[in-house]
Amino acid sequence: MKIFLLIIVVLRLSGCAYAQSRQEDFTTAEIENSSDIIKGNLLSNHPLGMYISRINHNFRVRSVEKYSFSLEVSSANVMLPYVKSYELTDRTDRNLAAAVVWYNREFLFDLTEIPSKTIEFNADGIIRSYKFTFALALTVNHEFNIGLRSYSLDKGQYPFSFLTSDESIEWFHSNIAGGEDPFSRRYYGLNKAGIKFKDENGTFITMQNGDFRVPGIEFNYFYYPNLEINKTKKIYWNFGAHIGVNISKYNPVTDIGISSSAIKKIIVKDKNILSVGLSAGALRQRFIRFGDGANISNQLFLYSFEGLIDYKKKLKNNNTISYGINYAFQTSYNKKTDFEHVILTGQRIKTHWQQTLSHLYHNLEGWNIICTYSVKKFSYFIYAREDLKLDNAPDLQTGMGIKMSMK
Repeated sequence: MKIFLLIIVVLRLSGCAYAQSRQEDFTTAEIENSSDIIKGNLLSNHPLGMYISRINHNFRVRSVEKYSFSLEVSSANVMLPYVKSYELTDRTDRNLAAAVVWYNREFLFDLTEIPSKTIEFNADGIIRSYKFTFALALTVNHEFNIGLRSYSLDKGQYPFSFLTSDESIEWFHSNIAGGEDPFSRRYYGLNKAGIKFKDENGTFITMQNGDFRVPGIEFNYFYYPNLEINKTKKIYWNFGAHIGVNISKYNPVTDIGISSSAIKKIIVKDKNILSVGLSAGALRQRFIRFGDGANISNQLFLYSFEGLIDYKKKLKNNNTISYGINYAFQTSYNKKTDFEHVILTGQRIKTHWQQTLSHLYHNLEGWNIICTYSVKKFSYFIYAREDLKLDNAPDLQTGMGIKMSMK
């Protein structure tokens, strides 16, 4: 009798272990095959950053099955009134300027005679980005993709810029939050387009209404390791290597970078999936030079970080819809310590007048809200980006895209 009971206990435990193993296999397959995050190019349409091959962080847990294509379009409103800066070169002048708050430095010196390097910058209009990406599976764990990025500038009138037009943004400021004309759009005039940047060497970057640019091509390799922690904890890693060839006359260089992401997957109600991801990257600028250009950024490295929370719901027809919140961080384009001896001049119309150049010395942050609908081979996504710290470059950005994956 005891032997009979022992056999029953062993069989039941074996059955439980087998069922648990099958459930784990099902969960792993569900996560890896049908729950990958479709995340578009959420980088800001920055009037200078467009010429640098910045890292778009990856939160996938495996390579595409065969290959995929994606096409994305975004629209961003930028308003940066004309500001001129004087970077002091004399040590005594630098020490004096560093002891004074930045908005009073202008009144301490005779700017016509003081030794300095000057920068001038202003940008206004709707910057649109167009990103095409082709991804190819090398193996289940290895992926290669190539991306082409391009941009245009226009005045952003209705109906092509419904959310990002000057009228829409200033209506929001006047009626909901921000106050009346906080960034001087109405003062300088609505629906204008133009970008002009002059570096300390006298090199210009210009862009006019209707201009179209193709600043660069990007090559990315991703490795998705197969680890025990994938099955036991539903935690996944990926590693990326990035090469950006900037082909514009304004920044003829090749940048290289690395990135890594960690993603935790949680099954909710047997079919829905909650994903939480963290990603970090580093971009080495000007690794190879093949010409002279403008001094867009004096940092050797740009570091970036992203956090993502995504909830994917499986619908009755086996299609899926997902909602995500993304936080993006990038270190400043220029060295923060340089701001201690910089004098800014411009029309002090509003309290944010200095942001045109001062934001280049501060870390950049942005929040994105993402929605994706996937059906068979196609995924359609939209997003909105806002800079809650009021870097205002850009102020508001919206985007949409389509991805086709071949299995």
